[in-house]
Amino acid sequence: MQVRTGYPFRFWLPAIFCCLLSVAGYGQHADSLPVHRKDSLLQTIRAMLQKAPAEYAAKYKEHGIANEQDGLMDELLRTIRHTRGFLKTPLDTNAIYHELASVRQRYIIAGDGIFTNTGSLQTERNLTTSYKLIHELLGRVQVYKLQVDAYKKRLVGFRKDFDSIASNPRLYATPADSAEFMHLVRKLYVVGREVDPIDSALSASLRNAQHAKDQLDIMVYDLQSALEQIERYEKELSRQTFDREVGSLGLPPENARPFREILWQSVEKNRLILWFYVRNNLVKIAILLILTAFCIIFLRTLRGKVKVSGLLRDDFNGQLVLRFPVLSAMLIVFSIFQFIFPDPPWVFNCLLWVISSACLTVIFYEFITPYWMRFWWMMWILFLLACGDFLLLQASRPERWFMLALAFGGMLVGGWYLARGRRDELREKWIIYFMYCIVGVELLSAVANLTGRFNLAKALMASGFISVIIAIMFLWTVRLINEALQLASKIYQVPERRMFFVNFAAVGQQAPRFFYFFLIIGWFILFARTFYAFKLITEPVKDFLMSDRTIGSYTFSFFSVLAFFIILILSSIISRIVSFFASDKSGHPAESGGQAGLGSWLLVVRIFIFVLGLLLAFAVAGIPLDRATFVMGALGVGIGFGLQTLVNNLVSGVILAFEKPLNVGDFVEVKGKSGTVKSIGFRSSMLQTLEGGHLVIPNGELLNDELINWNIQTSIRRNELTVGVSYDADLEKVEGVLQSLLKENSHILKTPEPVIWASEFGDSAVLIQVYFWTVGLRPGKVAKSALIFAIHKAFKEQGIVIPFPQRDLHIKRGDAPDEEKRGQVGNDSSD
Repeated sequence: MQVRTGYPFRFWLPAIFCCLLSVAGYGQHADSLPVHRKDSLLQTIRAMLQKAPAEYAAKYKEHGIANEQDGLMDELLRTIRHTRGFLKTPLDTNAIYHELASVRQRYIIAGDGIFTNTGSLQTERNLTTSYKLIHELLGRVQVYKLQVDAYKKRLVGFRKDFDSIASNPRLYATPADSAEFMHLVRKLYVVGREVDPIDSALSASLRNAQHAKDQLDIMVYDLQSALEQIERYEKELSRQTFDREVGSLGLPPENARPFREILWQSVEKNRLILWFYVRNNLVKIAILLILTAFCIIFLRTLRGKVKVSGLLRDDFNGQLVLRFPVLSAMLIVFSIFQFIFPDPPWVFNCLLWVISSACLTVIFYEFITPYWMRFWWMMWILFLLACGDFLLLQASRPERWFMLALAFGGMLVGGWYLARGRRDELREKWIIYFMYCIVGVELLSAVANLTGRFNLAKALMASGFISVIIAIMFLWTVRLINEALQLASKIYQVPERRMFFVNFAAVGQQAPRFFYFFLIIGWFILFARTFYAFKLITEPVKDFLMSDRTIGSYTFSFFSVLAFFIILILSSIISRIVSFFASDKSGHPAESGGQAGLGSWLLVVRIFIFVLGLLLAFAVAGIPLDRATFVMGALGVGIGFGLQTLVNNLVSGVILAFEKPLNVGDFVEVKGKSGTVKSIGFRSSMLQTLEGGHLVIPNGELLNDELINWNIQTSIRRNELTVGVSYDADLEKVEGVLQSLLKENSHILKTPEPVIWASEFGDSAVLIQVYFWTVGLRPGKVAKSALIFAIHKAFKEQGIVIPFPQRDLHIKRGDAPDEEKRGQVGNDSSD
């Protein structure tokens, strides 16, 4: 705060008090003062007091205005600094205009055949491809539009701040004091020098942003109008599906376009839509490639295991999946996981189908009979030609003749092989039904083509070949999966680390039945996608599910609610599958001490999956987490009243997972029972006892009770055997025999070395203690049994006697001599 001139309150107050004191000091002589002097003094004091409030109020107001001016200037300077920092990163209008030029060029390509160069008629393929392409262009423009709108909003905010400060009258209030006035002028001058360049730059940036926004708005309007017009064309074309569109093949078409232009236009549109779709779905494509890599590793490892086991057949009968592991993996993954791509363009789908069918062609070579291999070759070539024809976007007379030839080719090939029979040579009998399907569909396509219904003929022609090829690929995909599962269940009897502890015996030897159901649904979707009627049916359902609805202050959609429960169910199922596949259900305790590295983190993985699913479900449903606190509070009340034991077991399970006092596959002793840990669940864990039963123990008891784990750090177990020899035996000879027997036993470890001790003199024998170490409990029992057999045999050969306890019983009679009273009546022996 600046020190200001004038008469502050601290200078006026002493003067007033001096006057009052002077009056008080002369109070005792007041009568001696002249009357006019006393009245004059009192009037002076009264005038001073009456004048003081107005002067002090003026000073107070002036000081307040000065302070407010200082605050406004400081705020203006802060706004200047923020604006200067924001303007250092200007809007890249060059990139925007370059993108707009690119979009306009691609918009012209997308509109070719629809808004310009319309040709003889509109086609569904051209409308669908152009719609997707223009929709992608609209999305790209809207991204830039959002950036420009946000940038302009910030600039308008800065301009508003400047104007609100500059228009404040307090900023220009001038003080009465000249020094104060000059100080204000200097500050305004400094602020003005700061404001002028920033104000100019801000105005220029606003003009540039507004110009870019205008261009983007125009482009958005044009693209949205084009989409609306294409939708009208599609609906009109759908209503005319069964109407005659063109004349007969013998009549020349009206407004025909050269085939070369049609070919160039189709290539450009398909290239653009493929490029956009691949770039937008790089993550999903990476997932597809990663899954393919995992499948290749699994099949190559399985092939190596089967070959080492001597089970690999030269003809690969029942083992076709192992013939070409890379091609089999690509066929399986591409066939199943193609459905992860949402609403793909035809060219992308076609690319996946061509790759998968090419893999199946190589797998078929020299495996199926030459008769049916020729059928596959002809169908595959017709399928490739049909895919190429379906990529053409505008109608032409050469294409109509080509479509008719393909339709007749499909009918002839399918009808010929149906008539010739030899169905017993088919590996998959279901193919016959799809052969009937292609003959019927191609016949309808030929009829539609001859009667001038071009769009219907083209959709039927392509869908016929696509359906039969995809059906064959799906059938052989299931066959290859079943072969892989059968081989894996034989080879991997126990879950292995390299296979991520998947228990193939638990998985089964065949794909589950619901898998067939999903493949049938997928085949139908792929078949129906070629018809625009499929879009007309699915779009209302999609709109119904995706439309927002409001209850009170909460907005939701049926899709979000459905997705919420589906994600929760899927997370629970995945959690159970992880536990099911990772656990050992072979029925044989894992007593060898092999550590299952995933088992210790299995519960953590399950909890992570469930929590991630819960959070994802809340996010998809659009439920804020603050609203979920009510449910958490209710759950806390329930825990406080009746769920203490359950929560104790849950928390104990988490502690077990992190501290890892036991692991899946460990051999433990708890509560007087010994067994192998089969699973560590949320609430309880399961042990398989040596008797074969399953013991379920709450996690709280596992954590609180005494627990012996024979697999922590080492799986070595000490075993003890007591041997008794007669007192006449040579103990050094006995020790040598035992040492040789211990060295010959393959189950007994050399390190630590076995120990032989003479422990004590027994009633009937010298007791020898033998200590040896084995890996795990089961090998210890086997080694101990083999050692007993060997000791018994070796001691007999060496003449070493293993004595047994003996007891003599003497009976005395009444008067008989002592010699007659005593008699040895027998021996009582026991082991």
